[in-house]
Amino acid sequence: MSPMSMAAAVAPPDLAQAKADYERDGFCIIPDALSPSEVAAVRQRITEQAETEKALGWAREDSGPTQVARLLKDQAGFQQEDLSEVTGGVNQRVNLLVNKGKVLRDLVTHPIGLEMMEHMLGTYMLLSSFSANIAKFGGVEQGLHRDNWWCPIPYPRGEAHLKVGDSKRYALEAENTPEDVLVPACAGNVLWMITDFTEENGATRVAPGSHLLPHNPDGSVPHKIPTVPAVGKAGSCLIFDGRLWHGTGRNLTREPRIGLLTYYCGPQFRQLENFFLGLDPAVLDEGSERLLDLLGYTTWMNYGVTDHLSSRKRLRAREPWIPELRMTPKA
Repeated sequence: MSPMSMAAAVAPPDLAQAKADYERDGFCIIPDALSPSEVAAVRQRITEQAETEKALGWAREDSGPTQVARLLKDQAGFQQEDLSEVTGGVNQRVNLLVNKGKVLRDLVTHPIGLEMMEHMLGTYMLLSSFSANIAKFGGVEQGLHRDNWWCPIPYPRGEAHLKVGDSKRYALEAENTPEDVLVPACAGNVLWMITDFTEENGATRVAPGSHLLPHNPDGSVPHKIPTVPAVGKAGSCLIFDGRLWHGTGRNLTREPRIGLLTYYCGPQFRQLENFFLGLDPAVLDEGSERLLDLLGYTTWMNYGVTDHLSSRKRLRAREPWIPELRMTPKA
């Protein structure tokens, strides 16, 4: 390989251009964010994990033809607990990836992802969830949605409005939304392409510019507005705003399409995954300070306090609790 071609092969990504693309379209694609060896290691680990969960009967499987209408009607989210092959699921989700391998966990603090999320969300943020979406043959196109559908919708002074605790996952709720008022980006995704993403194998479909619309999309399938597939080679990453209208595409091939989603949110919002309940203690013992910050084991303003210590300091200090909580019953 010539020196010129070697330089081209290792050229750093143009994050300035990526940020400009994001501002205009609500998403951008950064090629070669991961090396071929990194892609291979991640693919091996996530494939092993997915196959094991499937064999144990733990697999969460969605996007089956018989599930779609049922889920669109499920505003309370109860049916999300019963997504499996038995109930018609096809695509496999693997959740809580921070527990499932260092090669996966390292993606949470990848410098490209963090720089793009800081551009989108600001200096302070949390990891909301870290999961895999494995699109398989037979899955249907996902309805368009926003990841921060829960963000309060602006309303004109004096008019009826949606109360924050009454938001619904798939409802439009846009009747009183002013066209000239936008909500800020409250969440964002870094989707790591572990296989090639093509239109044929179900690449994520996006509606460019929809992050600047004031309301949520119609979740009907087929989509009621034009969308484009976010295509890229394995090792690329797709950065997209939580306000962007998007959905998993339909995989028409026999090979699974694998994407890993590191989903971040502002420091004042509830995380999608409950790390305080579900995290393996070994991750806390070996995790970097940056990882623990992103998981929520530190404070932001007065959020996340325990006594006068941050959760992370409490974790490290093992400060004694008040005696009454340690007393043993008398015989």
